[in-house]
Amino acid sequence: MTVSVSTHGIDASELRKLSAPLVNHQQLEIPPAQQATPLLTGYMKVTELEPGMRLRLADVQDHFGLTSRAELPAGVKIALVVDGAARVRYGQQETELGPSAGSTGLVVVMPRADHFERQGRPESFERTLTLSLTPQWLVRHGLGRLLEPTDGTKPHLCHWTPSTQLLFNAWKLFNQPPEYSNPLYQMQLNGFALSLASEALSHVHSRSQPAFEPLPDAGNLHDRRLVRLMNLIDSGRARHATQADLASHLGMSLSNLQRRFRAQYGEALGHYLRRHYLGVAREALMRDRVSVETAADLAGYTSAPNFATAFRREFGITPSDCRGPEPRQ
Repeated sequence: MTVSVSTHGIDASELRKLSAPLVNHQQLEIPPAQQATPLLTGYMKVTELEPGMRLRLADVQDHFGLTSRAELPAGVKIALVVDGAARVRYGQQETELGPSAGSTGLVVVMPRADHFERQGRPESFERTLTLSLTPQWLVRHGLGRLLEPTDGTKPHLCHWTPSTQLLFNAWKLFNQPPEYSNPLYQMQLNGFALSLASEALSHVHSRSQPAFEPLPDAGNLHDRRLVRLMNLIDSGRARHATQADLASHLGMSLSNLQRRFRAQYGEALGHYLRRHYLGVAREALMRDRVSVETAADLAGYTSAPNFATAFRREFGITPSDCRGPEPRQ
């Protein structure tokens, strides 16, 4: 379980570090005089519960009406605003969430990467939980067809109302001290995240049932092989393998593997592998504070400057800026 935490004052640098696992190319509209001062007060927690599933808890007050823009990768976002309000935009679609806004829950299905914007108000506050699910996580759980575009490739927004029990469990997460080394706390986070996903996606299911039909068995051997491929990549066993090595291991030709991968995930296998290993390097920088040279090696780069250029192009932040804080003495 990978965790990024910030408490009390959150300045621009810390906010970028916390956002790095979730978004790309983040831009913050900050008054010049406030560049080095806290933009938000409170705390944020970003937890990777399993590969492809991250839960963010935010209990923050916005001092200046911060506007942030970024690119969200393809996948599903599930937002639950239990207190305060959040005004957000996905692509060209804007909405407001919170008890006073009439809707506390939102599911955003994103077949492709798209723009995201958070529009803050001075001295506003929010208590928000956001669950991010990658396309690979959805495929592993039999939900890959959810991302098949039905109306172009623009984000699909679906409001929903959480159950009383889910809201109660959400409040418990905000009102108890985190114990990341406690396996029972980890189980609590995992249980909540899966309950959140189940409720929210079931609501989408009721409105768009075909998206949740299981993939047909006939001719599905290649899809099972893609699941094996993703397991190899997620486990780290594919790190030093070439695409040809992977195809041979799966019993496929290279061209067939590349074609099936693009059809299933909407991008080239080589592009996905590059992004994945840059993400592995990012996690090591944030979690373990490894050197930039070590991170470059993890990402498969022999040149640290080339790695730094690719890293900044992908995430909008330098590897040095992404490193976690010094451990407390």
